[in-house]
Amino acid sequence: MARARLTVTTPDGSWAGRVTRSHPDAHIRVRTASIGEPATLVAEVTAPSLAPVIAAISEADGVRSLDILDRHGDTAVCRLTVADAGPLAAAAAAGAPPEYPFTVADGTIEWELTATRSALADLADELSERGLEFTVAEMRPGDDREPLLTPRQRTVVRTALHSGYHEVPRGCSLATVAEQADLSKSTCSEILRRAEKRLLTRYLDGGQP
Repeated sequence: MARARLTVTTPDGSWAGRVTRSHPDAHIRVRTASIGEPATLVAEVTAPSLAPVIAAISEADGVRSLDILDRHGDTAVCRLTVADAGPLAAAAAAGAPPEYPFTVADGTIEWELTATRSALADLADELSERGLEFTVAEMRPGDDREPLLTPRQRTVVRTALHSGYHEVPRGCSLATVAEQADLSKSTCSEILRRAEKRLLTRYLDGGQP
C-alpha cells in the first residue's frame, strides 16, 4: 500500500469549481459521499457571507437538491444531491477513494488516500480520461507485497462470480451485479473492467492471480 496526497483541479463546468472560484473565501468540507447516479454528499459549507454561497450552490447546474441539516455561525451542514460526482466517481472507479473529510476551496480539492500502487495508477488514468488536472503533493512508497486487487475490486469480482455473471450463458446482468454491490451500473462496469485487466495481466505474465 502507498500513501498519497493529491491536489485535484475542478473543471470550470463543475458546480464546486464555479462556486468556490466565485467565492474564494468559501470552503466546502465534504464529510461523506454516496457515489451513484445521482450522488449524495454531506458537506460543511463555510464562508464569511454564507447566504450567497448557499444560494449559488443551490442554483448551480448539476445540483439537484440542497437541504440544510444544521447551521451555526458562518457554517452550514448541507446534504446535496448532484448529477455527477466528478472526481469522486473517478476515485470510486479506480478503487482508490479519498479519506473523509476533504476540502474544496478556490477550485481545488485536497485529497489524502491510502491505496495500492496499481489503484493509484488507475486513479491517475481515470482523472486524466475525465480531463481532470491533478498534482501529487506527496507519495510515500508502500510494501511490495501489496494485494493484486483492491478490497472494493475483490468485492465486485466476488459478487459477479457468485451471481453467475461470468457463466456462459450469463447467469445475471451487469445491472444485477451493480445492484448487489450497491453501485451505479457505470461505476460497477469500470471497477469490474479494471479488476479483470489486472487478473488477466497477472495470469498472462505467468503469475498466480
